[in-house]
Amino acid sequence: MTKYLNVNGKENRNLVIPDDFVAVSREQHPRNGEQVTVVRYQKEGPVVLNNAHVTVIYGSDNRLISYNNFSFEEPGNLPRSQQAINLATQVFQSIDSAYAHQLSFMRIDQETRTFTNDAGQLVTTPILWVKFAHHNGSYNWVSIGPNNEIVEIERESRWDFGQWRRGTEEWNLDDWVLAREGKGPQLKAPSALA
Repeated sequence: MTKYLNVNGKENRNLVIPDDFVAVSREQHPRNGEQVTVVRYQKEGPVVLNNAHVTVIYGSDNRLISYNNFSFEEPGNLPRSQQAINLATQVFQSIDSAYAHQLSFMRIDQETRTFTNDAGQLVTTPILWVKFAHHNGSYNWVSIGPNNEIVEIERESRWDFGQWRRGTEEWNLDDWVLAREGKGPQLKAPSALA
């Protein structure tokens, strides 16, 4: 039986949590000057960075800020551009319709996301990164993988034009967390400074 993330007290069928995943950590961190809650789901056991996991970030008012599924391994086709835009718009509507009404489509980029599976193999998933601007000046996106799987959602991401890189902390990215903890290299732009 598939599990889904609860958003605003309701199961959101776009946001999958693998059946064998449990919440293994819940931490408070600053993001854009706000204390947020970062929840990591993975198989039971110690946190192993860059393994198969789902990271979810909630704002201080419990709004969903981001969802990252680093566990998706299914082959399949990416959607066409207009289908991806429609799906991304629908996903934002399902999370926060008032916020979604103030989004304007920007562009779609083709990217990949990676993680290491239980067999120690690097898994690379192609995505369509559907980006939107918000009236509050932030950047927002939904990343869609093969078979219309939602791989990422992020809202309220700020850009540092002086550094020409992201200005918002990346608690949903393990390599950034390693750099922040002094256990890995600083990531290149456009990633945020750790």
